[in-house]
Amino acid sequence: MQRSASWSGTPSIKGSTESMRMVLLTFCLIGLQFTWGTEMTYGTPYLLQLGLTKSKTSLVWIAGPLSGLLMQPIVGAYADRSTSKYGRRRPYMIAGAAITGFGLLLLGWTSEVVGLFVAEGQTHKDITIVLAVLCIYALDFSVNAVQACCRSLIVDTLPVSQQQAGSAWASRLTAAGHLLGYFIGAFDLVSILPNWVGGNTQFKKMCVLSAMALWTCTSVTCWAVSERVRIGGEHDVVGVKEVLANLWYRTIHLPRRIQGICNVQFWVWIGWFPFLFYSSTFVGEIYYRYDRPSTTSSTDEHDALGNIGRLGSMALVIFSIITFGSSVLLPYLVRAPKAVDEKFTPRPPVLLGRAVQSFLFKAYQWQPDLTSAWMYSNVIFALITITAPWIRSLHAATAMVASCGIPWAVSSWAPFGLLGIEINKVSPSHYVDVRGSSAPGYTSARGSVDEPDFDDDIEMSEHDRGGVLRLHHPDDHGAHSSTGELAGIYLGVLNVYTTLPQFVGTFISWIVFSILEPGQNDHANGDPEHHRWMNLKDNAPNAIAVCMFIGAVCSLGAAESARRLKKLE
Repeated sequence: MQRSASWSGTPSIKGSTESMRMVLLTFCLIGLQFTWGTEMTYGTPYLLQLGLTKSKTSLVWIAGPLSGLLMQPIVGAYADRSTSKYGRRRPYMIAGAAITGFGLLLLGWTSEVVGLFVAEGQTHKDITIVLAVLCIYALDFSVNAVQACCRSLIVDTLPVSQQQAGSAWASRLTAAGHLLGYFIGAFDLVSILPNWVGGNTQFKKMCVLSAMALWTCTSVTCWAVSERVRIGGEHDVVGVKEVLANLWYRTIHLPRRIQGICNVQFWVWIGWFPFLFYSSTFVGEIYYRYDRPSTTSSTDEHDALGNIGRLGSMALVIFSIITFGSSVLLPYLVRAPKAVDEKFTPRPPVLLGRAVQSFLFKAYQWQPDLTSAWMYSNVIFALITITAPWIRSLHAATAMVASCGIPWAVSSWAPFGLLGIEINKVSPSHYVDVRGSSAPGYTSARGSVDEPDFDDDIEMSEHDRGGVLRLHHPDDHGAHSSTGELAGIYLGVLNVYTTLPQFVGTFISWIVFSILEPGQNDHANGDPEHHRWMNLKDNAPNAIAVCMFIGAVCSLGAAESARRLKKLE
């Protein structure tokens, strides 16, 4: 018994040029990254300020990988089967952005909200902490829902030949959002903006700006993109249990190349985890170990944590600038994928002459494809971070963190570009609407005298001639469509391979920190009490550097996995 999926319309993006269309399609990622940056930068010190201990604060941040592990695939699977007249992704994006924005505002004003119901005292403090933790969990889960749909929208809207370009633009705007968040956060917003814009603290103002950025950017993308509408069927109503069962089945029965992409993602994220979570602390500790003046100022004596944050943030600003620049330039150096029906290697025009033709043809052959670029970037990242245990100056630590912006640009681009290509490649049909609009794996079935012939998998009726496309596929455990229709679930599987390494990295870091955490004999006699959480002994091993070294070794494993992925082509 075959199942059927019916579609109405053709995906489209507003804009007069391809670049403008790509910007509008991925514009939501600016607000998304701005929100992530605000939460990661201010969340920990805010919880500590409320009175939560460091050990309990570390448990709060399990919300990140946990929400990514559960929320993205579940929302992706439900969006895959959505029959909303507004499309499959955009309603979830709007709802997730609304929840995230209100969660940010509530996080900034938790104490004031609790104060409306509870008087000052220990009960007020405890309830405020509980509410703040719940806000962070709500933020992580809702922002992951938005992220899942933003990425799926790119896969749904673009044909195979533009998947790599779309992912590259997504990487650029992600880097732009990251840079924008750090840049704005570096200013004293309390003195610049009036109190009616976000209250009287830096954190509150950043919460307001983040919510506005997310709402604005998501609205722009939803306005600019028109999706195909999926027409409902008998198998559209599913429960969470079925979604998780389908996710598990998809995870253990992946197509070979998608499995290869996920393998690379798993190993490289074990490498990226210690860098992304501890790089700013690493830079600050290097300063306090080797470059701190022998006589410190009164500000330094009372704000070691603030100084570490400032030094680390400066390194990450440079890192973000390099990431953005690399995201703009590197896609031009990587060979674009061929269209599905393209059988010939492009050759230079004959008018250029034989010598110029020969040079350009060889240059095209030398140009790496995206898989090779990902492999090289993993090697570069490993060579950079493997030096961490031997770094002895603030400038060297800053340079190490900043130079990782190049491989990070590729790692933010390659897996989504490659997966988008694979999701659309294995679709049973790849047609282009004769009027010029293209859809990955599908085409509008509106009548035209020059319409292409459809194969046996496509059944057209008089109703279909009015703009509905009906596809039939063999019965498949929980799947009633081509893989092109399952962009959400496959991107959810990729996210599983992104979040599981974070749990592995957390476990590795916990072991390393437990062994190398500073003891009573690891402090200089003159170190004040607020330095006691740092190991400032020059000849003692740096725990974060050891974690980065282990991550570098895992990145070499990712490079080997990418080499094997290359052989599957």
